[in-house]
Order: sequence, then structure tokens, then C-alpha cells
Amino acid sequence: MEVLPGMYSSAKRGSHLHLSTLAVGFFTLAAWTGQGTLLRASERYFVRALPKIREALQSGGGSDVNTTLVSIILLSIYEEMVATKDSEFPMRAHLRGAIALINEKDSNPIEQTPSQQVFHSIEAQIIKNSRSFSNPMIPTPIVWPLPHARGPSPKVVLSSIAAEIVRLRQTWERMLNQPQPQDDTKIKTILRKAIEIDINLVTWTHWLPEHWVPTAATMIPEAVREAGIYRNRCDCYADMWIAVTWNTFRDCRILVQRIMLRCLSMARPLDPDGRRAIAITQTIHKLADDVCASVPYLLGSQLESVRMKPGLVTYPWSETRPVTQTHSMSAPLMGPWHLFPFLRNLCDSDLGLPPAQYRWIQDQINRCMVIYFQR
Repeated sequence: MEVLPGMYSSAKRGSHLHLSTLAVGFFTLAAWTGQGTLLRASERYFVRALPKIREALQSGGGSDVNTTLVSIILLSIYEEMVATKDSEFPMRAHLRGAIALINEKDSNPIEQTPSQQVFHSIEAQIIKNSRSFSNPMIPTPIVWPLPHARGPSPKVVLSSIAAEIVRLRQTWERMLNQPQPQDDTKIKTILRKAIEIDINLVTWTHWLPEHWVPTAATMIPEAVREAGIYRNRCDCYADMWIAVTWNTFRDCRILVQRIMLRCLSMARPLDPDGRRAIAITQTIHKLADDVCASVPYLLGSQLESVRMKPGLVTYPWSETRPVTQTHSMSAPLMGPWHLFPFLRNLCDSDLGLPPAQYRWIQDQINRCMVIYFQR
């Protein structure tokens, strides 16, 4: 959402962008401060933004399709926040609306097209939704992946690989929804594609610059241990965004591994002795352990809302990864929010994690809910 500050500064008071920004902003403040009045204010701004968005969509996106799409993305984020508060999965109604608007613009090339930054934001939302089998797939735009500039940064390269995972899951679910018995040829095709994507994901880790590589913590404050650490393991990162990108990689790879595992279970001749399935299961468990090892770094000793006083939280560190002032300021506010979807995706019983690990993960999910919603 790099484009939002500039857009908001020139937005008219009472416009859909003005109202949708306030809806997300007030909800975020409510989560950080625990003030119910701010939560009710966010609801009012959301309700006021809806007819403005409908009016813009009825006119084909309005005079500025970028502004309309950013407003829809904001309302989609608001929708996700409310679903998280209510322990539900978001319906993604507004994200579907953004996709419909993109498709409409693709069919009318003379009209204004969305900016590269807006395309990237929408693509990220679609990819995030697809990474959990608990979330129903939503239709992708006619043109997929979306056409935005793809530089050499680790985050952008990972996004390119993840866009292929969306296609993989769509192909997988189309096959499962066919009424006739599953064709071994189709299963083999999906398995080959999954293996190809998995290789690309592993290659991504070898391409990263040195400062992106996590290191084991050498100092874990007692308050962090008491708050929650799994098997005495904690990894430290150069910054929170690198940690989130690593967890995105793990989330993506777990999904691909699960599809590979299901393919093998449906086509027994592909794994007659079960060794491939065992290796895949071990990989899934290793990735889950890595996500758990990021929890102390992202949450530190935090057990409740810091009421906008982030200095109250302590964090682990290593000799090469000290706790920065930026991390101390931003992690108490955003760390739990970024961590929550990764933990929730680990709660699927199909992963076969140890019962003690499931309980620990659920405890950390509850911890995030207390931090944001005092529950």
C-alpha cells in the first residue's frame, strides 16, 4: 500500500478512499488501545464507505480506477480484521470486487489501467488467501499473474513463485471436483508441477543475501521464555519484514508439500513403499518448527496490548541480530497481526503435528487475540 499516503492526502473528505482509510485506521487503533469507541467509529466509517464504493463500481470504477481499487483493498483488509476478531475466515467479498473491476478494465484497454503498486497489493491478497486449504479459492483475474514490475528483490521473486502456487491449487481443486474417478495421468501432472514449484522455493532460499538468513538467538530473556517458546528454539532476523517473508515462504512450501502428499496417497504406484510420503511429512514438520521458532522474535514477551507503549516488551537477540529500535517500536503493534495467519494455517489436523505442538500453537493464537482484542 505504498501509494496510500499520497492518495489519502489528496482525497476529498467523505470520499470512499477517505472513509475506507479511516475504517481501517480506527480499527487498528482500537486493537492497539482496546478502546471500544474507536471500534464503533471504524464500523461507522465502513458502513459509510460501502455506498460510495458501489457508486464508483457502477460507473466502471469512477474517474480514477487506482483510487477505487485502493479503497476496495482497504475494505478487504477491514473485512479480514473483523473476521479475525470474530474467529472466522474472511469472505473476501471486496477482494472479489477488485478482481471483477480489473477484469472489466482488461476488456476495455482504452480506459485507465491500475498502477503497478495496486496490482501488487491485489496479487498479494489473492496469494495470501490461497495458502490455506481452510479458505475457499477465489477466482483469479483473467490475466494471472498480474502484470507488475518484478525486480530482483527476495520478496518480489517469492511473490512470482507464489503466483504459480495459486494456479497449482486451482488445478488441484478442479480435479477433485470432477465427478468421475481421478485420472492417474492428471495426478502425475499435478505432482510434477508441485515438485517444480517446490524446487523453485528451495532455490529461493539459496539466492538470498547473507543478512536475510535467520540466526539462532544467543540471548532469550526469561520474560520471553515465560510468554511462549517451543522446544527452547528461537530464531532472530534482521527485521520484522524479513521474518514475515520467511514465514510466507514456509506457508507456501507447506501448501505445496500437502498437495504432493495427497497426490501420492491417490496414486499409490508413485510411492509403493511410502518413503516419499514420510520425507514430505518430515519436511512439513520442519517448516512448522521454523514458523514456531519465529514466534519469540515477533511477539517477544508481549502478552497484552501495549497501549501504544512498545518499550514495555522485551525481545530475544543474537550477536549478529541485535534488537533494533525499529523492531522494538513496530513489532508490538504489527508482530501479532503478521504472525496470526501463519499460526492459524498450522492448526490443520492434516499436517500431523505432535499434539503438544498443536496445543502450543493454539496458545499462541489465543495470545494474539488477547493482545489485539483483549479476549
